[in-house]
Amino acid sequence: MSKSKNEKSNIIYEDGFFMGKNEMKIFYRSFEIESSKSVIVISHGIWESIEKYREFIKTLNKNNYSVYIMEHRGHARSGRLGIDSSQINVEDFNYYVEDLKTFLDSIVVPNLNNRKLYLYAHSMGGAIGALFLEKYNNYFEKAILNAPMMDINTGKYPKIFSKVISKLFCMIGLGNKYLFGQGPFNANPDLKESGTSSDKRYNSYFYKQLEHKELQTAGASFNWLNQSFKGIKEIFKEENIKNINAEILLFQAGKDLFVKPEGQNKFTSLVKSCKLIKIEDSKHDIYREKDEIFKKYIEKVLEFYEIY
Repeated sequence: MSKSKNEKSNIIYEDGFFMGKNEMKIFYRSFEIESSKSVIVISHGIWESIEKYREFIKTLNKNNYSVYIMEHRGHARSGRLGIDSSQINVEDFNYYVEDLKTFLDSIVVPNLNNRKLYLYAHSMGGAIGALFLEKYNNYFEKAILNAPMMDINTGKYPKIFSKVISKLFCMIGLGNKYLFGQGPFNANPDLKESGTSSDKRYNSYFYKQLEHKELQTAGASFNWLNQSFKGIKEIFKEENIKNINAEILLFQAGKDLFVKPEGQNKFTSLVKSCKLIKIEDSKHDIYREKDEIFKKYIEKVLEFYEIY
């Protein structure tokens, strides 16, 4: 564990590891504002890392929120599970949820000091966050689910085909193979197929990935897809979804390439306190879209967290 303080911004940074499920080392970082009244925990999406959220976190810090974020198993500086350093894999989707609980119990809550605790969960992290809110409903008062992974866009392959094939590959011992059309990190930029339409923000993170091998995550395994389908199925079980106590704001991206809106619409209709806002012109990563989208978006984010 290491601590440092930025005297100019009055932020205390802490890096460290904790032991997740199955003795997996999980990396985290905290951005503490000494005068903050609230703490936001970020649950990131597939292929992501803390570094991808630096600008977003800086914005939250400027608005007097302390931020805690972990890198999910198989990602960045946390323990890896793929067949190479690029691949995303997971043993059981619920391990993501249990890691988040351990993070909260061992790192976040002991430092809460009676402050309010909020969740910000994006994409895959949104599915993790939704499951957490169902299973452990006494941690977060409010949660933002940002383009949550509740219906995966399986591209040219129909969803039923993808479900059957991913399950079959796992059954015959090929679950660690890359999904069709996916593979190791590609060192050629591709803004068009990315989650943002912002050249500036895309390039900022992409060139950071080129410099730091631990950020070079890319394709997923059949096992990850199979486990993700199972995780999404759990989200929509009636006995689970009725347990949610937190007030939820769900953002939907109108130009999302990675997840479909149907699952998000269904979730919103089933949860007792969930409002959906659709950002028509945004791609998947709304939190790092071009300025004309991001500025209006962050206003809505802050407004939601600030209303008690």
